[in-house]
Amino acid sequence: MYLAKVQKNGQTTYILRESVRQGEQMIARDIFDIGPCPGAWIDYPGGNAWYLNPDLESKISSLAGTFDSDLLENVFLPFLRPDIRRATQTFRQRSFKQYTPMSRAQKEAIARQVHAFDKRRAHFLKFGSMDQGPTFNMPAVIFRQLHNKSRDEIEQLFIEQERVLKRKDLKSYVYTVLDLHRFFKGFMAKQMPHALDQDKVEAFFIQELCVLNKELFELTGCLHEYLIRYAIMFFDHTYGDSVLLDDMVKDFQFRQKNRWFKPPGATRQIGISRALKIFNLTINALESMNKKDLTREFRRLAREHHPDRGGSHDKFVELSNAYQALLKNI
Repeated sequence: MYLAKVQKNGQTTYILRESVRQGEQMIARDIFDIGPCPGAWIDYPGGNAWYLNPDLESKISSLAGTFDSDLLENVFLPFLRPDIRRATQTFRQRSFKQYTPMSRAQKEAIARQVHAFDKRRAHFLKFGSMDQGPTFNMPAVIFRQLHNKSRDEIEQLFIEQERVLKRKDLKSYVYTVLDLHRFFKGFMAKQMPHALDQDKVEAFFIQELCVLNKELFELTGCLHEYLIRYAIMFFDHTYGDSVLLDDMVKDFQFRQKNRWFKPPGATRQIGISRALKIFNLTINALESMNKKDLTREFRRLAREHHPDRGGSHDKFVELSNAYQALLKNI
């Protein structure tokens, strides 16, 4: 049982749904239209006490038959008054069921049934890493919450979890969960996607989104509303700051034979005039460029100065810092 946030006639409303088995598939079934304000069904008799409106439980009982009242309360927890939610959080945690280890059969079922797209989303949201490694090596416990759920419930779950993502992480998130790096060679494919040919990245993005549209929703003529948000994340945002430089520093420290090596201080900021000189641009030329133009020029220079291609490590670091400085002025 879960709450699905949907749009009806241009307005947001919430529908109580449940995932039920139909043959070999799990499908979503509507139980009751909660309305635009789920919190309106919560009563507060005083103190820190709260309960669901009896009329709601009666309606659900008549529509769904038997149901777990504790599960229903958990569905409405996000809509509790904040002070009540904070005051009762400790007691709710104590009442949680004890964790039970999964059997080998359960792990194999999860590994077999959970879609790779869902695995990559769950992994990124938990660890925030673009380098996920082979999906078959990911621990099954990460995907436990996705097992035996309908596609609709899974998407509603991810919509809620993706709210923690910052704007600067959205495009990197989509790049990772669609596994776009596999179409490119070299370590930059995982560490610095903004240094790749963005025309090719966009082409592969559209290709993979269409594949998911057919696999998950059996649609080919139009894009499902649950996938539209990924097109918005991808095309309306830019890649965030790369972690490549941090990784290079860590790798350098690891390789040092001197155990007393001290890490360098914070990266020195590059002024706009120096950044323009590195890119061989004028301020007028920069003003006429958009982020895509600047990224294309950075990609060209990055290939020229990258250490793996015989370039200077210091110049490559300076180039990356200059790129970040210029991005702030576009």
